[in-house]
Amino acid sequence: MIRMLLAGLVLSLAVALGTPPAFATTPLAFNDLPERIRDHLFDLSRRCSLMGGTPGDVMDAVDFADFDDDGMPDIIVDENRFVCSGLRPGAVCPPLGCSTYVTLSQNGRWRPGFEVVGSYCLDFDRSPPELITIQRNFLADGSMKIMNIRYRFRKGMAFQRGLDTCDGRR
Repeated sequence: MIRMLLAGLVLSLAVALGTPPAFATTPLAFNDLPERIRDHLFDLSRRCSLMGGTPGDVMDAVDFADFDDDGMPDIIVDENRFVCSGLRPGAVCPPLGCSTYVTLSQNGRWRPGFEVVGSYCLDFDRSPPELITIQRNFLADGSMKIMNIRYRFRKGMAFQRGLDTCDGRR
């Protein structure tokens, strides 16, 4: 009973001070992920097995950041980070390449927020953290250019903030 009262007091104090409680931004377990994301991770694992590989831990492809500063973790799934032993990296991805998906928490619901063919890094030096994509862009002359584009999230939408690099970032 005392623990519940203390937990309520800590939560009330955190809300009053405008700082989210620490437990609100902790990573989620697999079973706490939205069904759509769990299904996607199962599909990656299934494709790996069907292709003759050995699926690794699907949670290696999942990361968390509070992009919209609401005190709840948002979810990043990067197919590039899924390990399928026995196959080359990215073998389980579509022919166009592996994708990164961001799912935003919003008022107790999950909603797709962003998708890009490519990978990412996170800039935790910004508050809220920002996503920097690592993506291939094909030019009119048939050549390809790797670009890193910085995004911030607001009201469930992704906004480009220009080019950047992932040097030294997670």
